[in-house]
Amino acid sequence: MQKLISVVVMVGLSCLPVLGKDKPTITIEVVDSNTWQRQFDIRHGGTASQTNCNTNGNTNGTITDSSVYATTNATTNCTTTPGSPAYTTQVSIAQDTTRAIMPDGTHVLLWCQRGFRKCSTLTPGTYQAEADGDNALKVHVYSLVTHKPQGKIKYHVTGTW
Repeated sequence: MQKLISVVVMVGLSCLPVLGKDKPTITIEVVDSNTWQRQFDIRHGGTASQTNCNTNGNTNGTITDSSVYATTNATTNCTTTPGSPAYTTQVSIAQDTTRAIMPDGTHVLLWCQRGFRKCSTLTPGTYQAEADGDNALKVHVYSLVTHKPQGKIKYHVTGTW
């Protein structure tokens, strides 16, 4: 944990001299990278069944001094819509974990979740990176074929190794 704090402090301090938009870049060495799936369940509630009834009819009757005589003819139609049971769906989101070495020799774990941002499984080699906040790096990624920039990928520093 103390190494992680020192990495975060080092990354954060490297940003202090610069007050403009340009952030200082550092060279990191990627040792390995792997992609894995984070799986979780989403629970969906069921619904109750519903019954609707309609009653149609008439009543005829006679009233005398001491009695009431009545006849009723009625028809009731009911329709029941069944409810649905509760169910669970499983969802997975791709994650990338990268082992990298910082310029001072500190070994850090970098993490990116594809569901929220652009991620890439980095091949071993050196990359330019810039600090982005207290515990994040933006790694500059270049095409292996054209050697042109493909953009920056934001990774979070999640620990050491």
